[in-house]
Amino acid sequence: MLDDTRSPFTQNLIWTGELQMISASGELFNHVDAGLPMWAGSGDRSVRISTSFVAPFGAVPCVNLGLSGLDAAHDQNLRFRLEAVEVTRSGFVVEFVTWGDTHIARASVTWQAIGPSTGSHDAVQSN
Repeated sequence: MLDDTRSPFTQNLIWTGELQMISASGELFNHVDAGLPMWAGSGDRSVRISTSFVAPFGAVPCVNLGLSGLDAAHDQNLRFRLEAVEVTRSGFVVEFVTWGDTHIARASVTWQAIGPSTGSHDAVQSN
């Protein structure tokens, strides 16, 4: 498993009344250039990216992930699971898992988090 604490996502924050929405997109990993495990390995493999929200929520938000890009080998079955795990008021972990002989060169995701705001709309900068 590869854990990465850097967040590749530039976040967009919107407040509407008591509701807060944050969206972002970006490349989750590129394993083909350096021959890293998602491309060169086999068996159970995963990439986990920790993401901190640009502004915390008032309660644990609902996080939706979408796959926006995928580059994979064509001579094996395509197997993967994409999930938001460890969701808190201040962030979550994007987890991408594959197994067997699947080889994935790179993957990109989009995500949205929606939930109650903290009520404090102080100046917040995107990260």
